Amino acid sequence: MEMKEKGVSITEKSIFGDYSKAEDRVTAALLKILHYGGHDLVQYIFEECDLPSNSINVRSQIYEGSSRPDGAISCNCSYQIYIESKIVPNSVNARQLANHKNLIDSNNKLLYITSDESIPTILENQYNVFWINWEGLIEKLRSYGFSDRLLEYLIKEFVLLVKHLIYEKLNDKPKRKSSPLHIDDTLLESTESVNERVIIVGGRWGEDVALNYGFYACQANRFFLPARYMAFYYNHRIKYLFEIQGTPVESVDIQKESGVPTSYFTQKEPTYKPEMRKLFQLKLIQEFQPEIQNDSRDKNGNLCAFVQRQKYTTVEKIKSAKYTSQL
Repeated sequence: MEMKEKGVSITEKSIFGDYSKAEDRVTAALLKILHYGGHDLVQYIFEECDLPSNSINVRSQIYEGSSRPDGAISCNCSYQIYIESKIVPNSVNARQLANHKNLIDSNNKLLYITSDESIPTILENQYNVFWINWEGLIEKLRSYGFSDRLLEYLIKEFVLLVKHLIYEKLNDKPKRKSSPLHIDDTLLESTESVNERVIIVGGRWGEDVALNYGFYACQANRFFLPARYMAFYYNHRIKYLFEIQGTPVESVDIQKESGVPTSYFTQKEPTYKPEMRKLFQLKLIQEFQPEIQNDSRDKNGNLCAFVQRQKYTTVEKIKSAKYTSQL
């Protein structure tokens, strides 16, 4: 039986929002952009959630029992992201969080977008609860590779809206300038040779697929430096090292690839719809015992994510590291 989705379709809302509350206005504008940008943009912005590919549905003002998130992003195949936005620092409510957590399971995730400089303590180490601040979100949006002029315009207007409703009204303007580069600055600092280089990407989904099905697939033509190895970071640890077999395929329908077992589609993506993805064939070569633990800290000394999009290290470093600071 198909479950009817609750909430107002974002297609019925103006890009500038029909709400009087500032939080509702910026959230509605963001959801509108994500609806237009589609799965590629959603996966790029919320890559830490590590999402499978498929078409998406976007809704605002969700009612799920005692929980009322500000919005939701769902995929026909296997995930749903509930969104709670806050424009005032230190305003995450424990009771509201407890209600929202009733919605979370292995496929459902909860994303908080706040104006705090670092992740609120109450959100740390919560299962399938993710965090980003508005400044970080703006940086992500600005660095997205634009091939659509309308999307570029909508994002520029959204940035102005966020600056006006959040930073200017709070007298707390962003302290960092967003990079105009589509490639992370850390990529430019990578000098190791191809045979030494390890790509580290984030996400529970990718590691599970690599372990059980022997491949990693992401959005088509996503940029990576050439490398021989790949590892996955999630839950503040790195546990496995994989060797990349052959040359990655930049854009392919993975259902047509002999290296992708048919069991993947029945077990992981039963409603798979053909689309182009970048494909790495992987072979497990080492399990780290003990696991490499994340010890990354922000400027306030709080534990923070080691990987947001991708990082690089050498095979020598990763085989000897005990903590991410050693990579």
